[in-house]
Amino acid sequence: MSHISGKETTYDKITVIEEHVHKPSQVYPTLAAGIQVEATTGVGAWTLGALVEIVPVDTITLGFDIHHVCIEALSANSVYELVLYSGAGDTEIGRVRVVKNANLDGTMNIPIQTPIVAANSRIRAAIATPADDGETMDISLFYHTY
Repeated sequence: MSHISGKETTYDKITVIEEHVHKPSQVYPTLAAGIQVEATTGVGAWTLGALVEIVPVDTITLGFDIHHVCIEALSANSVYELVLYSGAGDTEIGRVRVVKNANLDGTMNIPIQTPIVAANSRIRAAIATPADDGETMDISLFYHTY
Protein backbone atom coordinates (compact mmCIF):
# COMPACT_ATOMS: atom_id res chain seq x y z
CA MET A 1 0.00 0.00 0.00
CA SER A 2 1.02 3.65 -0.45
CA HIS A 3 3.06 5.05 2.53
CA ILE A 4 3.95 1.50 3.62
CA SER A 5 5.38 -0.37 0.62
CA GLY A 6 6.19 2.63 -1.54
CA LYS A 7 3.39 2.08 -4.06
CA GLU A 8 1.81 5.26 -5.35
CA THR A 9 -1.42 4.12 -7.02
CA THR A 10 -4.77 5.70 -6.25
CA TYR A 11 -6.13 2.26 -5.35
CA ASP A 12 -3.41 1.77 -2.71
CA LYS A 13 -4.07 5.20 -1.24
CA ILE A 14 -7.80 4.44 -1.00
CA THR A 15 -7.00 1.09 0.63
CA VAL A 16 -4.96 2.87 3.32
CA ILE A 17 -7.89 5.20 4.02
CA GLU A 18 -10.32 2.26 4.13
CA GLU A 19 -8.14 0.34 6.58
CA HIS A 20 -7.63 3.46 8.67
CA VAL A 21 -11.39 3.85 9.11
CA HIS A 22 -12.48 0.21 9.37
CA LYS A 23 -9.75 -1.90 10.93
CA PRO A 24 -10.16 -2.52 14.67
CA SER A 25 -8.06 -0.51 17.06
CA GLN A 26 -5.44 -2.27 19.15
CA VAL A 27 -3.70 -1.51 22.44
CA TYR A 28 -0.08 -1.79 23.50
CA PRO A 29 0.72 -3.13 25.96
CA THR A 30 -2.33 -5.36 25.88
CA LEU A 31 -3.60 -7.27 28.91
CA ALA A 32 -0.88 -5.61 31.00
CA ALA A 33 -0.27 -2.42 32.94
CA GLY A 34 0.95 0.67 31.11
CA ILE A 35 4.62 1.56 30.89
CA GLN A 36 6.11 4.20 33.16
CA VAL A 37 7.97 7.19 31.71
CA GLU A 38 9.89 9.51 34.07
CA ALA A 39 10.88 13.15 33.89
CA THR A 40 14.48 13.93 34.77
CA THR A 41 15.16 15.36 38.23
CA GLY A 42 17.48 18.31 38.80
CA VAL A 43 18.15 19.35 35.20
CA GLY A 44 15.71 22.22 34.83
CA ALA A 45 12.10 22.73 33.98
CA TRP A 46 10.81 21.38 30.66
CA THR A 47 13.80 19.12 30.07
CA LEU A 48 12.86 15.76 28.57
CA GLY A 49 13.73 12.73 30.65
CA ALA A 50 15.42 9.59 29.39
CA LEU A 51 13.79 7.73 26.52
CA VAL A 52 11.76 4.71 27.63
CA GLU A 53 10.85 1.86 25.32
CA ILE A 54 7.08 1.58 24.96
CA VAL A 55 6.85 -0.85 22.02
CA PRO A 56 9.89 -3.10 21.42
CA VAL A 57 11.25 -3.63 17.91
CA ASP A 58 9.54 -6.47 15.96
CA THR A 59 6.39 -6.29 18.13
CA ILE A 60 3.86 -4.67 15.76
CA THR A 61 4.47 -6.54 12.52
CA LEU A 62 2.39 -4.33 10.19
CA GLY A 63 2.62 -0.62 9.43
CA PHE A 64 0.64 1.32 12.05
CA ASP A 65 -0.32 4.73 13.35
CA ILE A 66 -1.14 5.81 16.89
CA HIS A 67 -4.51 7.44 17.58
CA HIS A 68 -4.64 7.84 21.37
CA VAL A 69 -2.33 7.82 24.34
CA CYS A 70 -4.00 6.33 27.43
CA ILE A 71 -2.72 8.13 30.52
CA GLU A 72 -3.10 5.53 33.26
CA ALA A 73 -1.36 7.32 36.12
CA LEU A 74 0.41 10.59 36.91
CA SER A 75 2.58 10.93 39.99
CA ALA A 76 2.01 14.59 40.90
CA ASN A 77 -0.09 17.67 40.21
CA SER A 78 1.67 19.18 37.22
CA VAL A 79 1.61 19.74 33.48
CA TYR A 80 3.20 16.87 31.55
CA GLU A 81 4.45 16.95 27.97
CA LEU A 82 4.86 13.54 26.34
CA VAL A 83 6.90 13.00 23.18
CA LEU A 84 6.76 9.77 21.12
CA TYR A 85 9.61 8.61 18.89
CA SER A 86 9.85 5.77 16.35
CA GLY A 87 12.57 3.69 14.79
CA ALA A 88 16.26 3.20 15.44
CA GLY A 89 16.90 6.91 14.87
CA ASP A 90 14.21 8.02 17.37
CA THR A 91 12.31 10.23 14.93
CA GLU A 92 9.68 12.32 16.72
CA ILE A 93 6.19 11.22 15.63
CA GLY A 94 3.90 13.02 18.07
CA ARG A 95 3.63 15.29 21.10
CA VAL A 96 0.79 15.83 23.60
CA ARG A 97 0.16 17.48 26.98
CA VAL A 98 -1.91 16.49 29.98
CA VAL A 99 -2.63 18.23 33.29
CA LYS A 100 -3.17 16.82 36.75
CA ASN A 101 -4.43 19.19 39.43
CA ALA A 102 -6.97 19.34 42.27
CA ASN A 103 -9.83 19.36 39.74
CA LEU A 104 -8.44 16.89 37.18
CA ASP A 105 -6.83 13.55 37.94
CA GLY A 106 -5.10 13.61 34.53
CA THR A 107 -6.04 10.04 33.63
CA MET A 108 -7.65 10.01 30.21
CA ASN A 109 -7.28 9.02 26.59
CA ILE A 110 -5.58 11.81 24.68
CA PRO A 111 -5.99 11.97 20.89
CA ILE A 112 -2.74 12.05 18.94
CA GLN A 113 -2.10 11.86 15.22
CA THR A 114 1.08 10.18 14.09
CA PRO A 115 2.37 9.34 10.65
CA ILE A 116 2.19 5.72 9.56
CA VAL A 117 5.08 3.98 11.30
CA ALA A 118 6.95 1.17 9.52
CA ALA A 119 6.26 -2.41 10.58
CA ASN A 120 8.53 -3.76 13.33
CA SER A 121 9.57 -0.27 14.50
CA ARG A 122 10.13 0.41 18.15
CA ILE A 123 8.35 3.26 19.90
CA ARG A 124 10.03 5.18 22.70
CA ALA A 125 8.77 8.06 24.83
CA ALA A 126 10.04 10.84 27.06
CA ILE A 127 8.28 13.38 29.27
CA ALA A 128 9.02 16.83 30.63
CA THR A 129 7.33 18.91 33.32
CA PRO A 130 7.79 22.40 34.73
CA ALA A 131 8.46 21.08 38.24
CA ASP A 132 11.77 19.26 37.62
CA ASP A 133 10.94 16.73 40.37
CA GLY A 134 11.10 13.35 38.61
CA GLU A 135 7.37 13.06 37.96
CA THR A 136 6.15 9.90 36.29
CA MET A 137 3.46 9.01 33.76
CA ASP A 138 2.16 5.51 33.02
CA ILE A 139 0.92 5.11 29.42
CA SER A 140 -0.40 2.68 26.87
CA LEU A 141 -1.06 3.33 23.17
CA PHE A 142 -4.12 2.80 20.94
CA TYR A 143 -3.13 2.12 17.34
CA HIS A 144 -4.36 0.84 13.96
CA THR A 145 -2.45 -1.44 11.59
CA TYR A 146 -2.42 -1.30 7.79
